[in-house]
Amino acid sequence: MMILRIGWRNLWRNRRRTQLTMGAMIFACAMLVFSLGYYDGFLWSLINNATEKENGHVFIALPGYYANPTLEDACPEAISNQIPAVMKAEIKGVCPRLQAYALLSCGTDDENRTQPAQIVAVDYQAELANSKLASDIVTGSFLTGQEREILLGKGLARKIRADIGSEIIFFSSAADGSIASEILLVKGIFSSGENMRDASLAIMNLKAAQQLLVLEDRVHSHRLFLHNPMQAEEIASRLNAGQKSLEATPWQSIFPQIADILKVWLGVQLFTVAIYYAAMALITFNTMYMAFLERMHEFAVMQAIGLTRGLLAMLILCESIIMATASGLIGTAIGACVNLVLFYYPIDLSRWMESITWGGSSIQPILFCVPSLLSNLLPLLAMILLGFAVAALPTWRLYRLKPVEALREG
Repeated sequence: MMILRIGWRNLWRNRRRTQLTMGAMIFACAMLVFSLGYYDGFLWSLINNATEKENGHVFIALPGYYANPTLEDACPEAISNQIPAVMKAEIKGVCPRLQAYALLSCGTDDENRTQPAQIVAVDYQAELANSKLASDIVTGSFLTGQEREILLGKGLARKIRADIGSEIIFFSSAADGSIASEILLVKGIFSSGENMRDASLAIMNLKAAQQLLVLEDRVHSHRLFLHNPMQAEEIASRLNAGQKSLEATPWQSIFPQIADILKVWLGVQLFTVAIYYAAMALITFNTMYMAFLERMHEFAVMQAIGLTRGLLAMLILCESIIMATASGLIGTAIGACVNLVLFYYPIDLSRWMESITWGGSSIQPILFCVPSLLSNLLPLLAMILLGFAVAALPTWRLYRLKPVEALREG
């Protein structure tokens, strides 16, 4: 305890220098915590935008359907008996989907506009409970279960000049080879941030689509939504091992670019720590070394009266550790508070920039952070290790210090 008290007192012998150094260390640590939280938020946004709206965490369909989808390759709508009871606790919900292609027309005979579109039919209750598909609605409202409802992507609605309440002529081929046609009403317009998707996608109620396409009680796929998206590969593997009538594909196989980022994510974080603390190490080392040079005469006197070099080395190490730990704790607290605020209240930057499509997902212009134990502890532990590192040279010089020569120079 005496060594700690002396070390703390020695730090404030040159108050301004210590304050400036600790201020730089606190700023670097806070910025690092914020950066790691922002990187985690960026990664989770990619995963969520790719999985929680359209694709789900695990894609279940007939074998081969994902690679080569056809209208006729439909599986039973009810698959609860295919999921082992022990796995249901890990699954948030299941959303059946039906997919087809159709021509959509809007307008009078004189001003009729027709566009090909991808049709995705959904169970609106399952989607509201499990996915975030409804969060993309920008005009109107989500499906309510009425047969003639349809949702249009923002780009598709613009192409056919449709608005809320517009009548849409649906024209497609059914699974039995007949012609499927119906007049639908636009219930809402959505924008996912992916321009190509919004320019070609329409969403309608599952029951209505099953009747139109002659696929009663059948769907093309089931999308599993998990409590923990990182368990998707394990869940898919267990499902495939338990039965062969359906094929489960995890989101990591659907979005390999995002999955590749996850494999190197820890390395990215460690590299970020190294970049942030490289310059900080030089600043802290300069402070500790200057403090040692100023007290060489003092150390020589202490050695001359019998104080061991080990105790003096411990004193230098304590000063460095106290400064690094105090700065790390304060910086971590500041950075964690900023991350927590941006987790609950993200800042929307869409007024100044547009979303970017990458890796099958969309990068939304939102300043969003995800606080995590790793993003808080890693900068703090690295700062403490930095305290040990910058004390190495002064300690080495102390062990080589000859009291007679130091006193003569003093």
